[in-house]
Amino acid sequence: MEEFKLSDDVIEQIKDFTHRELTDEQKLLIDKLILIEELKERYKNYGLCKECKQPKTYHNWCRSCNAKHFQQNFKNWTSGNNEVDKFIQKTQLKAKYHEEILEWIEYDRFENVEYLAKGGFVTF
Repeated sequence: MEEFKLSDDVIEQIKDFTHRELTDEQKLLIDKLILIEELKERYKNYGLCKECKQPKTYHNWCRSCNAKHFQQNFKNWTSGNNEVDKFIQKTQLKAKYHEEILEWIEYDRFENVEYLAKGGFVTF
């Protein structure tokens, strides 16, 4: 899947706009500058990411920045099972929204966990 990005020139022209309070003149400029509809809608709805300066994917979510942060952290954890690790990493890189993220949490980080005889864990 190809990820489209705004050029540095476009970012420079719109970086100081407040996406929720665009003037009519700014809206016209946005329509002229951002030709890819997905990017235009993401910009109008969510604004620019403070880190990468690209349109955010969701309110406080930038898919590419979050994927980059997760990828940089891959070497710092393991479930102990390579297939499980690859599955979690793949979901972290492909998630479009924060609700889709999986993250490995070591068992010893949980508190008050009891094993149920029916085959599951419950936290209190």
